[in-house]
Amino acid sequence: MDMKRILLCGGMVMLLANAAMAEPAGMVMYFQSGDEVYLLLAEHAGSERGWGGFGGGARKGETIAETAAHKGSEESRGYFTAADLLHKIKDQAPVMDGDFASYFAEVAFVPAQRVMNHPPPEANDAYLERSTFAWIPYSAVADFLQKDIDRKKKHMIAPAFLPAGSKTGYFWPIWLSNMRKAVTSKSLPWQQH
Repeated sequence: MDMKRILLCGGMVMLLANAAMAEPAGMVMYFQSGDEVYLLLAEHAGSERGWGGFGGGARKGETIAETAAHKGSEESRGYFTAADLLHKIKDQAPVMDGDFASYFAEVAFVPAQRVMNHPPPEANDAYLERSTFAWIPYSAVADFLQKDIDRKKKHMIAPAFLPAGSKTGYFWPIWLSNMRKAVTSKSLPWQQH
């Protein structure tokens, strides 16, 4: 990948060509049942961001797929392992929304409560970045994705899909923008059949 970065160093601006900089990445885990696709989404703990898939910053030396897998594992409290998630996305091209890379991993159904109550594999705050979890049908998201996302608006989730204890009742607009990019690029795996 031919990448260029601007680096501020001691008041000087330097252009780094072909720099292998780590990119933020994430994933949406889903399963299909009949004609419906269900997305495993989680609420951001201690913030007003709202509900979305999993993702974040890279560790030094990671590929973007490795970042997506490690963030999916961490933010699912270790219920899904990074190795398994990486295997699921190994042949997938990411959907790029700016510098954020999104992947889609089909997983077996497990009650969201089981993911939420999974004991983290190590004492690390990264495993506690999400508070409540739910399987939300894609059909409850799809209408929002028909036009560009207004990032200042609260895109409300039907209360029937939210578990008790949820602090926010809306999708994180940045996550919706990532999903909108997947729609416009025709990259949603369940719509490619």
